[in-house]
Amino acid sequence: MTSPREIAAALVLLLAALGGVYAVARTGERPPSTLDLSLPWSAQEFHTKDAARFAEAVHEATEGRVRVVLHTGAVLGIKGPDSLRAARDGVVAMIDMAAFQQVGMEPILGLDALPFLVRDQAELRLLHEDLRPAIETALARHGLRLLYVVPWPPQNLYAKRRIETFADLKGLVVRTLDANTTELARRLGMTPVQLAAPDVVPALASGALDAVFTSTTTGAAQKYWEFLPYIHRTNHGWVTNLMVISERALKALAPADRRALIRIARTLEPEFWEVSRRDDLAKLALLEAHGMKAIVPDSALRAAMQAVARPMWEAYAARVPHARAILDRFLVRTGRAPLGTVPPEAAS
Repeated sequence: MTSPREIAAALVLLLAALGGVYAVARTGERPPSTLDLSLPWSAQEFHTKDAARFAEAVHEATEGRVRVVLHTGAVLGIKGPDSLRAARDGVVAMIDMAAFQQVGMEPILGLDALPFLVRDQAELRLLHEDLRPAIETALARHGLRLLYVVPWPPQNLYAKRRIETFADLKGLVVRTLDANTTELARRLGMTPVQLAAPDVVPALASGALDAVFTSTTTGAAQKYWEFLPYIHRTNHGWVTNLMVISERALKALAPADRRALIRIARTLEPEFWEVSRRDDLAKLALLEAHGMKAIVPDSALRAAMQAVARPMWEAYAARVPHARAILDRFLVRTGRAPLGTVPPEAAS
């Protein structure tokens, strides 16, 4: 159901468009274009700062003819899981959204979030060589164009106690963020509680949680050192953000401005990935400076955790058949057995 805020936002955009038509008719010149960009993230998040830099570069390259206006913190009433639908329906011209939150409409957008599939940022780049065209095709079905992709830092396991063996995971009440991490927690013998990020701190403060799955970015922002002494660098999951624009808004731009906007997105994307990598290291240093102990799981624990995740990849490929080829190619390119085969480590 469309919310009152979404209706109001749509009316604002409609009035702006009508004003532009009137200006062209009166003067014969194209007026400056305003592109409203909705972000669920706060103004302090690095993704928002990336978007601000993108907007500034577009404004400069188009000599002021295109103005991208940021609306942060879901101020327009568009929450994360509603992003794809809002963009499709034209509530805003642009939106920055977490891909995994849109799997109800496009399951392929959750592929890179499969637990333990991607082990580092270099592998994530490799995966997106094949995944990106599938994402673009999925977005095109909704009248949207992908501008750039930027990952959050990898997921960690924050916990009240140090995890040294697989058995140490059993029974821990852990915050999960989606269906994937909830299923992973169950397979690890943990007790999952799926919570949105704003609900995690109250749950920690009340003692309802023993552990949390999330990034260093979120852990530092929510001051987890006040509740949990250990951060385990499991790298068990990745979340990628998609910056998209409606084809209607894109085609309304002058051709030169359209080309400039797309070019700037492609130019800045690698730099934004580096921003994410640096943010992870900076936030980890902040967590450690406040007394948290960073633990890298040993090879035995990592192997045991990864083993329970592989059946989840198989199940995903069964649900999303066109993802199988992408998964198999990625697994082979990263030195692992394709789906439907027994990994060497499992056979030994």
